[in-house]
Amino acid sequence: MPSITLRELAALAGCSHATVSLALRKHPRISAETRERILKLARETGYSRDPVVASLMTQLRTTKRNRSFEKIALLSYWDTPDAWRTSPHDTTGFHGACSRAAELGYEIEEFWGKAPGITSQRLSKILHTRGIRGLIIGPLPRPWGHVSLNWTHFAAVAIGNTVVRPGLHRVIHSQSQGMSLALRSLKHQGYERIGFTSLIDQSRRVNQGWLASYLLHSYEQPAKLRVPPLITKSWNREKFRRWLEKHKPDAIVSNYDIPLHFLAEFGVRVPEDMAFASLDRMHDTDPYAGIDQLRGKMYGAAVDLLVSLIESNQYGLSEHPKIVHFEGVWQAGPTVQKKKAVV
Repeated sequence: MPSITLRELAALAGCSHATVSLALRKHPRISAETRERILKLARETGYSRDPVVASLMTQLRTTKRNRSFEKIALLSYWDTPDAWRTSPHDTTGFHGACSRAAELGYEIEEFWGKAPGITSQRLSKILHTRGIRGLIIGPLPRPWGHVSLNWTHFAAVAIGNTVVRPGLHRVIHSQSQGMSLALRSLKHQGYERIGFTSLIDQSRRVNQGWLASYLLHSYEQPAKLRVPPLITKSWNREKFRRWLEKHKPDAIVSNYDIPLHFLAEFGVRVPEDMAFASLDRMHDTDPYAGIDQLRGKMYGAAVDLLVSLIESNQYGLSEHPKIVHFEGVWQAGPTVQKKKAVV
């Protein structure tokens, strides 16, 4: 229990207990001067909130909110309003976000950030006027992007690494963990010369997480088992063939299935001659083994983080943004089997 009660703290501060409660939660309705004065007094008197009461108040606020869902905006910055719907990554994530938001008493509404005539100032005003306090920034179509808004009014969480400015709270798939898990799973099946191939643009989108983990793995292997990664600007059949013939991997990992098609064209049997594992396995029906990034649950985690910011009145940009790394899982598939020992 706290050393003094909320009402006793309010009496010392000369304010109503409601004002003190809002100030302790850093609510923007309370002036910065009053908030700092009350927070300072709370520290000096040793006040701390009662976790049981705090939990009860959260339940009461959630019950009230469930009667009329509050909106959360999901912002997309694709070149057309529905382009993101062509990506199974984004649609799976969107459904996961909607499901989790509904459980918490919120509702997701899409907004297209590149609509004709929409400036950052106008979009900020539209969102603020509609009473929207929480924003989820979807992955940008190109890496290393910048999103401009009047952040003062909003709590915001970005999905992935594509937004580099400003520094936002974000939820990302742990690409280094995904690569490590794929490599361990292949080694467990007896594969030793494991190659990695992807596109430069894709490697940038994930902040080089796959490549860094792969290079560390290679460094730890005997020199005779190391396979230099093939990171290329675009897919080129002959370039891939030369890499394959020169380094002779016994397994390949990639976030694309194009290498799998190339192998079929070259007459390489998978998995009899060579294994293949995806770093981004989307569906249970995908015809290959690999890492399921659990995008629906990852977007749900973004909703959890955003709601925690809203309910603690943490609006505007943070000096120390939180980054939640979400781990994927290995899914077996027909492109990986126990490697037969060479007699």
